[in-house]
Amino acid sequence: MRYLRVCVSALAVFLAAGLSAAELVGKVTKVSDGDTVWVTDKKGAREKIRLNGIDAPESKQPFGKESTKMLATKIAGKEVKVDYDGRDMYGRILGTIYYKDKDVNLEMVAEGGAWVYYTNKDPAYLEALNAAKEAKKGLWKDANALNPYEWRKRH
Repeated sequence: MRYLRVCVSALAVFLAAGLSAAELVGKVTKVSDGDTVWVTDKKGAREKIRLNGIDAPESKQPFGKESTKMLATKIAGKEVKVDYDGRDMYGRILGTIYYKDKDVNLEMVAEGGAWVYYTNKDPAYLEALNAAKEAKKGLWKDANALNPYEWRKRH
């Protein structure tokens, strides 16, 4: 019985550790689009990062190239910190990228480079989205901007 309690306790600790946030520090070696980058750490390990909480236009979608360029201008070739809790179904790290202590994911929304992902209820992101729309920044210059989810369904 004692052995079982020890095993259950060890399993609980292991599971709790697996659910806690992790951090990756490395150089952005490739910007695939406005919400996906590759980061290489100091040991040479390369990870594909999907910016958590946002959804940027697809490359072939209106404003897709501009969104990619916007993200590249911010972080391509730079050392960043990625905070994350896990991976998506494609194996990409779902993370928030910080450059010089600034939330790059949030900056992409604030500058009109991305939508807030539908599951993201963070008030700061929602405020940034509304402000960008109101100011007609980035993709919001187009009154008929179509979110990437809808665009993917149609194409």
